[in-house]
Formats: sequence, C-alpha cells, structure tokens
Amino acid sequence: MKRMQSDECRVQSSAGQSAPRSDRPLQFSTLHSSLSIIALALLLLAAAPLPAGAQNAGAGAAPLRKTDLIRLLTGSALTPAQVAAEVQQNCLAFTPTARDRANLVALGADSTVMARIDSCARARAAAVVRRPAAAAPPVAAAPAPAPPAPPAPPDPVASARLVAVPLASRVQVPVRGTAVVNVALKRGSDAVAGARLVLLGSARFAGDGAADATAVTDERGLAQFRFPAGGTAGTFRLAVWVDGDSLAVPAELQLSVVAPIVAVPPPAPRPPAAPLPAADRTGFVLGMAQRGRVGETAPLPVVFEVRDSGGAAIPGVAVSLSAVNGRLLGAQPTTDAQGQVRAQVVFGERAGVPTVISGTVGSIVRQATLFPTAAPPSRLVVLLDGNAMAGQVVLLASRAAQLRIFCRDRFGNPVALAGLQAAVGDERVLRVTDVTSDTLGGEVTVTAGKAGSTNLVIQGSGLRADFSALVR
Repeated sequence: MKRMQSDECRVQSSAGQSAPRSDRPLQFSTLHSSLSIIALALLLLAAAPLPAGAQNAGAGAAPLRKTDLIRLLTGSALTPAQVAAEVQQNCLAFTPTARDRANLVALGADSTVMARIDSCARARAAAVVRRPAAAAPPVAAAPAPAPPAPPAPPDPVASARLVAVPLASRVQVPVRGTAVVNVALKRGSDAVAGARLVLLGSARFAGDGAADATAVTDERGLAQFRFPAGGTAGTFRLAVWVDGDSLAVPAELQLSVVAPIVAVPPPAPRPPAAPLPAADRTGFVLGMAQRGRVGETAPLPVVFEVRDSGGAAIPGVAVSLSAVNGRLLGAQPTTDAQGQVRAQVVFGERAGVPTVISGTVGSIVRQATLFPTAAPPSRLVVLLDGNAMAGQVVLLASRAAQLRIFCRDRFGNPVALAGLQAAVGDERVLRVTDVTSDTLGGEVTVTAGKAGSTNLVIQGSGLRADFSALVR
C-alpha cells in the first residue's frame, strides 16, 4: 500500500515537474502567432487603396489650407474653373464649416468650386471612417492598446493669424455716388472688435490731398467703409489694411464705378389716323326746303352730318356754316358724338329770294335751300303818275286820274291786295268812277269836278290810307 502511494506521489511529482517545461513552448508559439496576425493586418491596411479624393490630394502638392484657398480666390489671376481644378487635384487640409462656406462664396467661389470642395470633404470623411476599421486586428487575444498621447497644444502662431474678408469681392456704384464696402475681420474663428481698418486706394476718388477711407470693426468684427465714388467711370482694385497689425492673407476687392444709365422713354405711339369724311355720306340731313315768313325763324333747325366711307359718324370735325338771305342762330363749331352740327335759321328780308345755308368740311361743300314768303300786309302804297302820294293828292278840275294801289309788308315786299275800296267826302269836288284789282295790286280812277278840296279814303287788305284831295 505504501509502495503504491509512493509510486503515485512520484507520478504526481513527475507530472508537476514536467508541466512547466511543456507549457513554455506553447505560450511562446501563441504570442508569436498573434504578433504575426497583427503585422499582417497592418500591411493589408497600408496596401488598401485610399478614396478618390484622398488619392488626388496625395498625388499633387500638399493639401490646400484655408488660407491657400482664400489666396487662390482673391489674390491670384485664376478663374473659378482653374481654382476648382486646383481643389480637385490637391484636395483640402481642413473640413469647411458652414461659416467657411459662406465666406468662400462671398470671396467668389462659384458652384463648380463648391462642388469640388464638397467632393474633397466627402473623400476625407470616407478615408477617416475606413482607416480605423481596417487597422483593427482580427485577433481576440490582442494586447491592450497603449493609452492615447495627450493632444498637442495649439500652435500659437496659427491661432494668431488675422484674416480680413470683404463681404463682396465686387462692388458696383454709380458715378458720383457713395460706395459702401463691408469687411469682416477675424483672428482664427473669432471676430476681432475695435480694430481700425484702412481701405487702401480709396483716396483717389476724393481728390488730391484726401486720405484713404477708414472704419472700425464692431463687436461682430464687421467694419463698413463709406466714401464718394468720384466722377470717373472705371474698374479699380482696393486693398484692406489693418492699422497696427498685418493680415495673413491680402484682402482685395474690385470697385466698378459706372455711368448712370439714362432711361430713354419709348417713342409715343402714333395716334391712329383720323377718319376722313366721305363726300357721299356728308351733308344736310334735316331742315331743307322749309318755308316761312321773312324775318321769322324756320320751324326746324338745319342739321349737317359728317360720316366716313363706312357710314360711321365722325365727332370733333370742324364744320363751317354760312347763310345767304338769312341768319344762323346757335351754330356749333364742330360735330358732336353723332357727327352732327345744327343751327336755327332766321329767314332774310327778301320774300321770293331763297335762303341758302352752306356747310363746308374741307373740300366738301353742301347747301340747303329754304323759301321765305312775304310777311303780313303792313301798309298801302298809292302812286299817281308813278309818284308815291303821302297825305295829299292834287288833281286838275274836270279831269280823270288813275291811282295805282299796292300792298307791302314791313320789309317792303309786295303783298296781294284784297278788298280794294275808295271813297270821297264831296262828290262835287271829286268822284270815284272806277275800282279794279289784279294780281299785283289795284287801280282807283277818280274824276275831278269843280275846284275845291275834299278827303279821299282808300282801303284794302285791312289797311287804310287817308288823303286830302285838292282840285284846281
């Protein structure tokens, strides 16, 4: 029993002594394999291709810093397309913030440049995401990583870089106007307040002996220059200078002084051609062939109408109206909305002579004829041997005499004589021997008796003429 126990103890002792010898080679083999896998993973990560944006950044010169990009946009003669090509070839050494993008657009970066910047930023982000994933060793027993090194303190020189950015790289102002230039001043990403800025080159617009325009930044780091633009048109380069400090990147802008554009009013449209009176549609339309007594107003007015060839009335046309053996009352000088002029007609003093109204429009002359008649009887005219008697008739004794009797209106126009009669006071001195009438008047024959005097009365058409008859 004791032998068996001693044998068992030897076996256990042998097992305990030999175990360490067999474990050491196994542990060394496992550690060697882990290091080989880590090294292989690092080699694969180094051999992995970078994103397109990162490859382009490494293929050319060093990636562009923010100051490099500002210098390309403001301080070089490169076009936006050329700046875009530089960004595509070299990529960027920074990721633009929203404020950086706004400032780059204000400095003149167009859509092509911004598209290249976005492509480069996406490539940088993809490269950053892919590198840690490739570098992670696929070994579960990897040693604990070393603690990260503390971040390096910021570069005091880089943080002190002073940048002035004109909010508009091109400013336009009319001749003799007031130019306004806004500039933002920053040190790194912080606004610089209370700094005195000078706009170099602005003195040329104010005349000889004038100083360049100055401005002081406010709490947002913004300064505004206001100065007269002068009277000469042209394009000028101006630069911003900080009093007492220096800019990391020159800040320049372009000022265009333009002559004012005088708006020339368009020519006034020509008025449409006035319609022309048509000869066959222009003339008197009312009041023709009226009859009335001399000196009286015709019952109807005369109306003269003017129309074009299509029959449309033409308003506002001057019409000249005139009258022969008559007068016009209230004649209109021009046609009304119906293309008409009208006037009242007063007949002239001569009965039997037509009253003629003439209407004239340009070369068109039209006439209307009216017919005046005599007025009512007004007086009796007594003629002896062709001489008109007035109050007294002298006759020779024992002789006959013929008295011619006519009836007249107030204008002297002959009027038909009706109901001719004659009477004497003493037939011994004078007798009425015959009374006759015709279309023109009448005739009274008297025969003188003894010498003496008597009265003679002649009546007709309601009128009476008294005479003193003297017989010698």
